[in-house]
Formats: sequence, structure tokens, C-alpha cells
Amino acid sequence: MEPGAWTKYKVKAEGTTAKLYVHGAAQPCLIVNDLKMGNIEGGVALWVGPGTEGYFSNLKINPAAR
Repeated sequence: MEPGAWTKYKVKAEGTTAKLYVHGAAQPCLIVNDLKMGNIEGGVALWVGPGTEGYFSNLKINPAAR
């Protein structure tokens, strides 16, 4: 990531696994295989650390097909 530059992210959460893709990469740069809340439905939150500015643009949330 580069300070002051936009970073494109895609997060895919499925069951107890989440994958993070950066700048349109075909492969995830981070995989979490044990999400602690389990396989549940709920909200989405965006967070930046204390003393940090964060800007979000073109946020899209696509629910999984049932």
C-alpha cells in the first residue's frame, strides 16, 4: 500500500473463510480460514486505526447467492 494513494480491495467472505484481494489480483494476498464469529449473517464495518484518516469510494456489498 502507498500512503496518499487509492488502494483497491476486494474481500470475499464465505462461511468461516475470508480472502483479501488487492488491486484486482487473481490470487488473494491474505486468507483467513478460521473467522471467529463462525458461519453467520450480519453487518459490515469499515475501520481505520487511531490517528489515521481513511476514505472509501465505490463501496459495493454483494450478498452471496442462496
